[in-house]
Amino acid sequence: MNVRDAVPHLAALGVIAACAWLAQWQVERAGEKREIVDRWQDRRPIALNEVEAPFSLPQPVTGVGIWNPDRQILIDNRIRDQRTGVHVLTPLKLPDGRIFLVNRGWSHWPSRSAKLPDPAVTQRETDVRGVLNIPPGTGVQLGEPAFPLDRDWPILATYFDHEILTELFGDALQPAVIQLDPSHPDHLTGDAWKIVTFGPKRHIGYAMTWSTIAIVVAIIWVALTVRRIRRRNEPLTETDRQ
Repeated sequence: MNVRDAVPHLAALGVIAACAWLAQWQVERAGEKREIVDRWQDRRPIALNEVEAPFSLPQPVTGVGIWNPDRQILIDNRIRDQRTGVHVLTPLKLPDGRIFLVNRGWSHWPSRSAKLPDPAVTQRETDVRGVLNIPPGTGVQLGEPAFPLDRDWPILATYFDHEILTELFGDALQPAVIQLDPSHPDHLTGDAWKIVTFGPKRHIGYAMTWSTIAIVVAIIWVALTVRRIRRRNEPLTETDRQ
């Protein structure tokens, strides 16, 4: 078999292998999401003063702290009911000196020319209930979040970057965010938090799709290969000889 004849076989094997890998990856992602959902539902709340890094997330938590609504971080590009807005992260200082950013939910920001939202809190000292979780991210993180350190608060950011945020809040800032309980008076909308963006079933569906593509490509490849072999083994006719 020369190189030209081998190319279609290599291409077919490459597609099959890639689809099989993607299917297996989606199955693994489904397992990871199932584990996250189970942890979210089964774990009992623990006191914030007992939580230490590295955190096992997500973790329901309760505690007492002091809000600092004068230094809020706004995470850009958050959509609710087809309206643009931001997630409001308010610093909460614990009695032991540690600082957690608390995601208080969504606030409307209609346009870039509008004034940034800066929602107040009901009182400075508060009992917090929520879930300690990974910080809000974004689909594609292009470049640095580029916090304008010399501007007034609140500060607009495209995504959470703990290393840069420590320049604002110091080393006391923790690398996880508390998603405030929707029933808390300082939650901005009362919307329940999504445990995961895509559930395990969605990933299993993707895995089945990739598996189906791999099977279809394999069937086509085998059928064409068999057909080609048969044509090569057929005896030559008088027309072929001429």
